[in-house]
Amino acid sequence: MNTMTMTMTMTQATARLFASSTLGLCIALAGCGDDQGSEAGDTAQDTGSSDDEVGSSDTSAGDTETGTGTGTETDSTEGTETDTDSTEADSTETDSTDSTETDSSGETDTETSGEETETGEETETGEESSTETGNDCVPTEDPEVTCDNIDNDCDGLVDNIDEGMDGFCDCLNVGILGTTGFQPTANFEAWLEDQGTTVTRTFLQNNPGIVTDELLATYDVLIIDRIRRSLSPEEAQAVADYVANGFGMITLIGYNFDNNNPAPERDRANSVLSPFGLEYQGGYINFQGIPTFDQDHPISEEVLDVNYAGGMLPVDVGNMGTSEIFATVPAGDAGLAHQTSGEGGRIVVWGDEWLTFDTDWQGYADVEKFWSQMIDWTKPEDFCDIQPQ
Repeated sequence: MNTMTMTMTMTQATARLFASSTLGLCIALAGCGDDQGSEAGDTAQDTGSSDDEVGSSDTSAGDTETGTGTGTETDSTEGTETDTDSTEADSTETDSTDSTETDSSGETDTETSGEETETGEETETGEESSTETGNDCVPTEDPEVTCDNIDNDCDGLVDNIDEGMDGFCDCLNVGILGTTGFQPTANFEAWLEDQGTTVTRTFLQNNPGIVTDELLATYDVLIIDRIRRSLSPEEAQAVADYVANGFGMITLIGYNFDNNNPAPERDRANSVLSPFGLEYQGGYINFQGIPTFDQDHPISEEVLDVNYAGGMLPVDVGNMGTSEIFATVPAGDAGLAHQTSGEGGRIVVWGDEWLTFDTDWQGYADVEKFWSQMIDWTKPEDFCDIQPQ
């Protein structure tokens, strides 16, 4: 056998050996593919109806992706997590294509679900944004300058005006029920008006049924001075409704116009307080001096010099809200601050009346501050927001 013949024979043998090896590899690969295909087929049979639904979803997802300009090529590129399929692409383009499409569909489903979830979140955000911008308040003044019981600058506060920068709301309407005590109160009422408030005094004696919803609706804070008759049940209910609507009230006592008999005066005052579970108790306290004030309470903070003379004890007997004592005298409590339940207003039950008299305004340093802080605490919470000076 010559050299050329020997070379051809060896070449043919090598080719046959390579073909045999290649055929074996293909058979092995085909066997693995059959196993996987069989498993996939079993899975498909078990979840046939589910596949139909997924197929519908895939079609929808395809539409969505087409609409957003995201093609299958992009998803296949994003599917870089399938390293095995990318490697097998060198061996068989068909297998790689099938695998890539299958994985791409799966990834598309996942990504599409994720996109839908994000879209849902965006929808929620949109709803929140719509709610925030859905405020009907349109500012007509900035800053607010008109006392009209309207939030003209849309800051959440009604009539938030203090032109004199004295720490007192200029638009506050104060109503006083009853007459004065045995001393003049010109300084007190003049001070209220100087702060920019409107002050109206209404007498109850010989004026039955005067306390109505219509009367009280004009006031932000109501002061119960020396009333010379008890309120009727209808009048008491009008006061109860007034406070329940978020307005404030301050009550005073100790006028002693009944021959040192405290009962008539006490009963008249309690006709106002009883709807709130509050009352004055006992007789006139034999004490004249300066009470001890709670320096941590907003009503009595930095109040040290205010007169108290022969008043009565304020008591919470109904527990119909939250009460705090902010001042005491040796005989007991002198000042009670009451927050009514729900969204109702606030009540200050002060056990004396001297802080309305001109003598106290001229002789005690903290009477003005005390009044400022009582009124600021009792006024409606959404009305003004000027801190007392």
